[in-house]
Amino acid sequence: MEINAKADQHSATVPLLPVSYSPSNDNVSQSVKSRRISKLSVFQPIILLSPTLLIFGTLALLCIFMSLLSQVHPQAPNVQLNSLFMSKFNISNTTLGANWDITLTIDNPNLVTWVRFNHVKGSMSYKDNILAISSVEPFMLGLKERRTVRVKISTMGLGEEDRDHQLVVKKRVLDEMMSKRREDGAVHFSMQMFVWATYRTGLWETQQDVVMSPQCLDLKVGFSRGIGFGSWISGGPLMCSVPILIH
Repeated sequence: MEINAKADQHSATVPLLPVSYSPSNDNVSQSVKSRRISKLSVFQPIILLSPTLLIFGTLALLCIFMSLLSQVHPQAPNVQLNSLFMSKFNISNTTLGANWDITLTIDNPNLVTWVRFNHVKGSMSYKDNILAISSVEPFMLGLKERRTVRVKISTMGLGEEDRDHQLVVKKRVLDEMMSKRREDGAVHFSMQMFVWATYRTGLWETQQDVVMSPQCLDLKVGFSRGIGFGSWISGGPLMCSVPILIH
């Protein structure tokens, strides 16, 4: 009896050895690997989606920022004068006859805003004296769009509306232009446009009306002797200023 009790007491006090997690144990190794694979399968979509969400989020914020910026202060179009020709230039005692043929390049620098030129007038002047005003066909510029625009201005007017608003030029101005042409073979003119336009932002379809006045100043036009034909004397294209007034 004493021997059996001692044996039982000895067996109860012997500690249990821990199960080995050695890689040599195939069952345990497969279990650990399966748990790791399951964890990776859960995190893998999140890892893959994170760069995509970051890119789309950045683009969305950029679009919103540019849209708000365009509404606060839309950028004026860039206006470049490419060429200027004159024909039928004739000055009498009381009248002026002349046609101006102008080529412009106009581009919209805005990323999220369209520009519609609703009502456009082009004018030619000598110093502070307006010589002629003519209408220009309405047109639209899309996002970052560039367009070549031809502007024709005549003292006789190109349409019924223009003919009803022919200008009277003072005699002293006519005499001064004639004197300049005889002395230098050239006369300096300035071109100015009056534009009523609408900026439209595509993100929320918001609109903003503006008034612009592109100006190409101090354009020297040289004339051939004996004929009323002249052309702009320049070293290349000229970037014109574009003051803009927001309604």
